[in-house]
Amino acid sequence: MEGFEHIGSDFIADNHIDKLLNSFSNVAELYSALVDINGNTIVAPQGPNAYLGEFYEMVHTPQFRSLYSDIMNNIVDSKQAMYSEVDDGNPDSRIAAAPIFVDGRFYAAWILYAHTKIQNQKLFKAFEHMSHTADALSEIITSLYHGSVAEDAESSMKTELDFEKNANEIYKNILEILSCGDKSNISELYESVGHLLGVDYIVYYKDDKKRPGYMKLVDYWSRTGKSAEAEEDFVWDNDHYDLELQSQIKSQGLVIDKKNMTNQIRVETFGGKVKAIMVFPVRILGEYTGRMIFIEKSRERTWSKAEIDFARQITEMVGRDLSIEKRIRRGRRGSMLMIDIFDSLPQSIIVREIETGRVLYANPSMTSSLGHDITGEDSFDLIPNVGEESEGTSESMLKSMFRGMMNYQRYIERLGGIYNIKEHTMRWKNNEKVSVIIMTPEE
Repeated sequence: MEGFEHIGSDFIADNHIDKLLNSFSNVAELYSALVDINGNTIVAPQGPNAYLGEFYEMVHTPQFRSLYSDIMNNIVDSKQAMYSEVDDGNPDSRIAAAPIFVDGRFYAAWILYAHTKIQNQKLFKAFEHMSHTADALSEIITSLYHGSVAEDAESSMKTELDFEKNANEIYKNILEILSCGDKSNISELYESVGHLLGVDYIVYYKDDKKRPGYMKLVDYWSRTGKSAEAEEDFVWDNDHYDLELQSQIKSQGLVIDKKNMTNQIRVETFGGKVKAIMVFPVRILGEYTGRMIFIEKSRERTWSKAEIDFARQITEMVGRDLSIEKRIRRGRRGSMLMIDIFDSLPQSIIVREIETGRVLYANPSMTSSLGHDITGEDSFDLIPNVGEESEGTSESMLKSMFRGMMNYQRYIERLGGIYNIKEHTMRWKNNEKVSVIIMTPEE
């Protein structure tokens, strides 16, 4: 029922509305059903065994649809319960219907049916009570509906916040790896990406320059681990997408899930092996060179906006990483490569000389936060040298200092808040030893 997705038969059963209706009909010794706006039963026909089959058949026959349409128009227009004869071949049959409204909108009709004279008399006596009960049910279901919507919204918001928190942690971990140049843990990070998205595979292909229209498998992650069986699921060396999809992948990417997957796409494009997929272009120095594919083969699903944005961002980070490697191969100095990364990041970042504290570089986010470029200034006014504070430094921080990487918190007066700080030591332009300081506001 459009607009009442939360309150189908499961909702009615979970909140015991069906038991209440059935109890009413049992006490009155009448037949009862709850029917939606289209004539479909929400609560199945119940009542005495003697003529339950006849009532069940009446509710489910095409003739009842026409009768129900007249009943519905009557009770919706009047907003009142109605009592009437019913033409079912039995002169003693009578029917009563009361509207159930949710948030002022017609939701369903509660039907009571009498097949015999005795039941007819009982229906006549129960009619007024039925009307009052229907009014009360309208209020009860409306209240439960609001609670369900609010609960779903709260649950959805919590899920989104948890996803965002985990995604940000993965971003920061990848940034640390890229900034330090040590990629020994990169496979572990892509496993984190795969599990956060809940996919079966993440696959990276690059275009085969020697064979136009063909691709080379560069690397992949599999939920079940790398194996020959896993590779058989997705190794497509030729570009199996049609020209329109190829163009879309190269320009903005391709997102297919339960909402837009067709049997033709599933069979012709994915060989029947994929139930949802995201494909994003990998660009190196702005040029399309390949694609990152996130594959769901186990279950039907709909990608959330957060999942799509996350997968796209991971692909872009891979592209930036590959761009860095290409620049290195061209002889660009490592410090300039770091600047390219730092310039595009939202965190405030500075590079300072360890001994003097002089700022050698501040990224655009840092400059924007302070309102001016602090290159050349004394950074110790902004963030003191942790090494000079070693007497009050914890044992864990001293161990971090020894490894050349520190994680700590500071209240930074000039930025007006508490920041989580990651400080890395490395060599800079003229081989001088520097600290790279990454500042993220405490949430």
